[in-house]
Amino acid sequence: MKARKNRMNSKTTKICLTAQNIYGKLNVHARAVIVAATVFMTVLFISLCFNNNVHTDEAYTMALLKNDFQGIIAGTAEDVHPPLYYMIAKIAALLFPTETYKLLVQKIVVIIPVTLTLLSGGIWIWKKTEKFLSSLLFIVSLSFMVCTMEYAVQVRMYSWGLFFVTSCGLEAYDAFMTGKLRHWILFAVWGVGAAYTHYFSFVSAVVICGLLFLAILIWNRKELLRWLITIILMFVAYLPWFTVLLQQFQTVNSSYWIPEITGTTILSYFTWAFGTDIPYTTPMVLTLLIAGGVIGLVHLIQHPNSLDMFSIFCWLVPFLTCAGGVIVSWIFSPIYYDRYVYPAMGLLFVFFALSWSCVDQWYQLVLILFCCIFGVERYKEAINQEYLTPNTDLTVACLEENLTEDDIVVYNWSVYRLIYEYYVDSEQLVDIQDVDWDNLSGDIYFFSTYNCEQISQETLDTYGLVMEDLGEMGVEQNVFVMYHVYKAE
Repeated sequence: MKARKNRMNSKTTKICLTAQNIYGKLNVHARAVIVAATVFMTVLFISLCFNNNVHTDEAYTMALLKNDFQGIIAGTAEDVHPPLYYMIAKIAALLFPTETYKLLVQKIVVIIPVTLTLLSGGIWIWKKTEKFLSSLLFIVSLSFMVCTMEYAVQVRMYSWGLFFVTSCGLEAYDAFMTGKLRHWILFAVWGVGAAYTHYFSFVSAVVICGLLFLAILIWNRKELLRWLITIILMFVAYLPWFTVLLQQFQTVNSSYWIPEITGTTILSYFTWAFGTDIPYTTPMVLTLLIAGGVIGLVHLIQHPNSLDMFSIFCWLVPFLTCAGGVIVSWIFSPIYYDRYVYPAMGLLFVFFALSWSCVDQWYQLVLILFCCIFGVERYKEAINQEYLTPNTDLTVACLEENLTEDDIVVYNWSVYRLIYEYYVDSEQLVDIQDVDWDNLSGDIYFFSTYNCEQISQETLDTYGLVMEDLGEMGVEQNVFVMYHVYKAE
């Protein structure tokens, strides 16, 4: 028995030594491992791009990009977002002016900042902790544990906000620790970029500036003047848009689509961020985040260091961004929505990776495996969202085959007009209430959404029309029956 036990212990020791040897070799080539992990995630994101599905906000983006740069600035000034993302998207559209792949080009445009965030954040964490598993934990957790699979390919500004806010936070730490001018410059550039991308990215950048001021005031007051000069320059850089921000806030304050924020709404923020179809994923992720915070705090108390303190500051950025939006919404009118905190999620998972970097490598490996299991479900959800929406390809194919210049497309759900304009020329789109039945020059293709106004049999009889059912089709989440309406012979 003793000999058998010794053989088992010997095998266990060999396995542990082999694993440690592999870990050591991978740690030597950590940069290559981080790049490989980032490339793998990017390939997953790109695999979600080969479709022709857009939702309302994406349709707005594609419509706005039809304008020149001046028109884009004017359009965003009338909307509730700053213009930087749209300017980047317009440059891409001009560089790759292909009608067939215009949506694919724009999806690649929003993947780029996510890839940059994963790569730069992973390398930054590896350099600070000297543990490549901590870097991998950041990459897989940010990719899989929140809605990155959705926002990495959503033709909106959130992925660029993620890059700017995360980069601003990391450069703030480097500027504080080194005092080097290039870190202060990059901190300012990324902060201004965040402010010009989304207003809650702006809020996150303001929080970072405030936390940096607090750190300087407590630990490094000789940098106070440089902080003040940097903040002034950032404000000057943002000044051209600041008056527009104030005007837009007045508009939002008087009338906006966001519903009233209640306790239930606040709880739903966590489900939005961490929930999947796997049972209890939200409490599991929250437990891991809280456990990481406790571990990091204990390690900070036992071994005071700047990196553990920075990880706590990273957690504060999304928390204060969300809290600020909720408080302002309560005091004035609802302006905060769950996805607005997404740009700050990069720093949340910097906190996650740094806090768990204090523990043994085996615990980090288990966390990475957990994130990968979580990611399988996230990827399935993303596939469903990008490729399995209601018969969009069938709708487009039917229109391409049958719609002529003299025909019109009639719809009965007006809120979907913006999406319809992505697939059909706006001059051919007509609301059912605006159809000029006396002057039809061609046929009608009717998008008949359920429980909305229909073309009556009386109207068909009066104008000698026949309505042919082409089958159930749809775009985005709107399922409808398409009818072909034409003159009876």
